[in-house]
Amino acid sequence: MLYYILSLVWYNKFMFDISSPTTYIPTIFLTLVAVFVTILHKEAKHLTHETTRGLPYYDEIETSMGYINRCIHEDGRFEYRKNVDSEIRYDNKTYNSLRHAGTLYSMYMYEKQGLVNKYHEERIKASRYFVENYVKKLEEGRYVVVSLPEEENLNFPMAKSGAAGVALCALSNLTDEDFVTEEMLHGLGDFILSMQSEEGNIYAYYNLETKEINKEAEALYYPGEAAAGLMYLYEVDKQDKWLEAAKKILLYLAKSRKPLEFDIPFDHWSALAIEKLFEAGLVTPEERVTLRNYCEQMAIPTLSNQITNKNNSYFGAFKDNIRPCSLGTIMEGLASIYYCTDSDSLRQIIHKSLSIGNMFLNKVQVKTGEQAGGLPNSANWVRQGVSPNASVIRIDNVQHVVLGWLKYQQIAKLTGKY
Repeated sequence: MLYYILSLVWYNKFMFDISSPTTYIPTIFLTLVAVFVTILHKEAKHLTHETTRGLPYYDEIETSMGYINRCIHEDGRFEYRKNVDSEIRYDNKTYNSLRHAGTLYSMYMYEKQGLVNKYHEERIKASRYFVENYVKKLEEGRYVVVSLPEEENLNFPMAKSGAAGVALCALSNLTDEDFVTEEMLHGLGDFILSMQSEEGNIYAYYNLETKEINKEAEALYYPGEAAAGLMYLYEVDKQDKWLEAAKKILLYLAKSRKPLEFDIPFDHWSALAIEKLFEAGLVTPEERVTLRNYCEQMAIPTLSNQITNKNNSYFGAFKDNIRPCSLGTIMEGLASIYYCTDSDSLRQIIHKSLSIGNMFLNKVQVKTGEQAGGLPNSANWVRQGVSPNASVIRIDNVQHVVLGWLKYQQIAKLTGKY
């Protein structure tokens, strides 16, 4: 029922609000939203989690950051995979440079939001390892993040546009460190620009052997990751080319995905980049409408798929999705969209969605033992007879959930509603 309600809301809003800077919200929208918020509030309020520090998930974040810290080897490389069962060990040869960068980004955001900076030295060590092992200079001053065949089961070394974007998110704040140079940051930005099509899309892969762009393959999140990276780069280097390229990517995504209606993919990275654009006031009124509508178009079908029945054991998760890594990205994206919508009613819905979604993730977190703070591949890891893969803890599972909790904390501080 909720799916059809939100579908009707979205249809009415977007059919009448494609070009106008003002938001058209029919009376039926306000009525149905009020009903939904009331129901969800009753389901969630008695489960609201507060910590001793007065912010939700403070303890859970600390525990997961402790897990990430324990995964950093002496040389700065992460222990990419572990298992809830600490007796099960992996060789750590399988790796992913993009996810290393994503974990660095979560460590940066942990510091940026004013929590205890006790892992700063470890962040620097892991950042240095990343730069020394994966950031390489190409011709014409471009820099790339390398994906190695022996680590990612590839036929040849390649550079991913999304990895360059996430690297910029993680490293642009480290210009005081000797291993992060302006030349390198500019080179990563220039690589992204060289991967941009005339229409604004970002090609996914660059073959480091043939020095050719693969213009056929696509990767859902890479354009959004590239746009987010360019926005972080723009914060420390106010060259218009970074800003204009980021806007071109995001406007391309908004316009090309609009015809998908309810089948639009949920892209948390593009939502983050739009949040940063809006926060800095770097869009025209027309661009704001287009990007705002894109964010809301992503939010509506996603919200309609959340399990809001408190008697359901998966309360707070999403239909056909109980994967902590994926749920963490949804929490991140919805939190960004919270700041991008002009609708107070939609913000209320998102706030309650974040409340129960993050509570579900809290229940999935490993609470005790050697792997305390870890987030396994599946929420079903505690159940008997599930796939052995369910209890595998990948480093990106943890960093995405931590980022979701951190972003929810910011909304909680802003609203005073936990």
